[in-house]
Parts: sequence; C-alpha cells; structure tokens
Amino acid sequence: MIVCSWNINSVRMRENLLLELINSLNPDVIFLQEIKCQDNEFPLIYKEKNYNLVIKGEKGKYGVAILIKKKIEFEEINFEYDIFKSEARICGIKIKNNFNLHLINIYAPNGNPIESKEKFSYKIKWYSELHKVIKKLINSKINIILAGDFNVLEHPDDVQDFDSWKNDALGHISSRKRFREILSSGLTNIVRLFYKPGEIYSFWDYQKASWERNYGLLIDHFLLSPMLSCMVESIFFEKEYRGKQKPSDHIPFWIKLSI
Repeated sequence: MIVCSWNINSVRMRENLLLELINSLNPDVIFLQEIKCQDNEFPLIYKEKNYNLVIKGEKGKYGVAILIKKKIEFEEINFEYDIFKSEARICGIKIKNNFNLHLINIYAPNGNPIESKEKFSYKIKWYSELHKVIKKLINSKINIILAGDFNVLEHPDDVQDFDSWKNDALGHISSRKRFREILSSGLTNIVRLFYKPGEIYSFWDYQKASWERNYGLLIDHFLLSPMLSCMVESIFFEKEYRGKQKPSDHIPFWIKLSI
C-alpha cells in the first residue's frame, strides 16, 4: 500500500500536478491539505482515475481531502469535537481490512502571528483536542496513520536557523510540546527512521528565494502506530515538485507499507 500526503495549496490551481503525481505514483490513498475549495468545487479527476473522495472543504481557504482507490472498502470517520467543526482541517477514514486501519489527514493551524493570542491559543487547543482523539484510538488498540501538514518544527535541525523561529508559532516550545504529546501517545514519526534531522525538508516558502537557497522546513509528517511502523518499507519526498511550474510551497511525500 502506498499512502501519499501533500499540502497542495489550492487543488484547482494545481490539478495538473495532482494528475502528474497520480500517473507516476498511482498511490492507493492520497491525503491533500489546503485544498482551498468547497466540496462541490473539487476537480473531477479523482473519478477519472478511479478514486473515491472524502472531503471537508471551505471556501477560499483551508480544506482537506482524501482520495481512496475504489477497490478499497472504507467508511468516513466523524470527529465530534467542536473545534474540528470550526475550520476544515481534519478528515479521516476507516479501512475495512484485518488491520482495523484508521487514516487521519490533518492541516494543523499555523498560529501566526504569535502576538495574536486568539490564533496561537486556537492552535494549541486544536492540538490538545487532536491528542485526545489519538490517545483514545491508541488505548483501543487501533492502527493509525496520522499524516499531513503539522505546522510545527519538531526538531531544531528541521530548519537551518532554528533560533530565529523560537518566537514563531511553528517553532515555539508550546507548539513543539503539543506535537510531542501526540508522539508520546504511541506513534512513530516515520521520517526519523530514514533520515537524520536536517537531511530533508518538505516546505520552501515563496518568499526570499527560499527554494533557490534551499532554505526549507520539515513540517509535514507521517505518524504511525506501533504495528504499522514496523510495516513501513520506505518514505520518499518528491522534491522535484517544488521546482515545477506554479508549484505548491510544499512537496508531496509518501510511504510504502507491506500491507
């Protein structure tokens, strides 16, 4: 099974790149973040490429979606906490197989500017509620894939000059603690099994020639529960997508599991 994740930064603007990714990789499941469209505006290429769609859209901002190969039986997960209903940032599916597999796609709040107590507090509360969801599933011995754009610099080497990010919502200690709380529930950050911190990035800003200078950040992750972590054969970051015409500022990345 190949599961791919990508903050596409407007699925309608980058429909051609999504099609290219599907044609080259043919993933079984695709997590998309920041789709920036309402449910009925999502491009129809998923039907043409034999996928079903689970979507939580929002007009002009945020939005998440999961594309699932039609051969895979699933049902949608409903997230009951009110904070998950205020902005379209989370969706999930249960795959009907022997692994009782739950796949959760997130686009975590950015939280900036940190001086805005409302925005930063929302991010911290959002993470706290996500932690409750994950902890409950882990305690129920559910197999979990949690992936997407976490908007957190978890390790100091996930950016070249971490000291300048300590007072940013991505690098602030409160954000990092909330991310680590989720890990402490029993999840493994898969990138750490294959790369040393600082070896790979997932995001390059459009500003200040970040791509040309390779000034990147690692803020996109796959977090897996114990049994699934043992089944990961590889993780791959499609870095060339950042250099394509009209790219997202994030790149697609994926894991291959022996399922």
